[in-house]
Amino acid sequence: MARARLTRELIVEAAATLLTESTDDITLAQLGEVLGVDPTAFYRHFRDKDALMRAVSDRILSAVTVDLPPPASDWRATVVEICRRLRAAHVGNPRLAELVRSGPPLNRNEFDLTERLLVELRAAGLKPKAATMAYHALIELTVGSAAIDAALAAEPPDARRQTYERWRSAYRLLDPAEYPTSVRLAGQLYQGDAEQRFQFALDCLLDGIAGHVPGSARST
Repeated sequence: MARARLTRELIVEAAATLLTESTDDITLAQLGEVLGVDPTAFYRHFRDKDALMRAVSDRILSAVTVDLPPPASDWRATVVEICRRLRAAHVGNPRLAELVRSGPPLNRNEFDLTERLLVELRAAGLKPKAATMAYHALIELTVGSAAIDAALAAEPPDARRQTYERWRSAYRLLDPAEYPTSVRLAGQLYQGDAEQRFQFALDCLLDGIAGHVPGSARST
């Protein structure tokens, strides 16, 4: 059977699969072995490995903004959905943040994500400065929480529950004279799952953002 012609799309798909399956940096030699080509063949499609990795990150982000509701139909629901999808992309691909922050935005899906969030925040009634600050806050919460939770997310549910219980036990064993509140509330820490905790944090952040809309109770 003839081997499929090497294309940019085929390279990106194979690299994304390798990246998802490995916690280590992937090499062009590994990619060449998977695709059955000499590593130098990639340079006909990408300037260098960094350009390839940026394309991989953009492919991973492609699912974040597809099939969303029409712009400005329900700004809060749309922002929540975008943040949930973005977090899922980062949790499922822990190295995504490293790839995205390796340089300024260069790919379409990064721009689409930024544009849609800013559209929704402006539709909420935020002034330009507040909208951009809210955008940064949403990205930092979403990507930051994913970075914290990615390692545990890869474990089976029972293992995650055991890890959370060990963490609660560590707080229970603190000196109550020095950490009285932490000891008293130890049993309530790390309850539920990481998605629930993220949703609570996102709701709190969105409540605060809504308070900056001109005419809201907080803004007056």
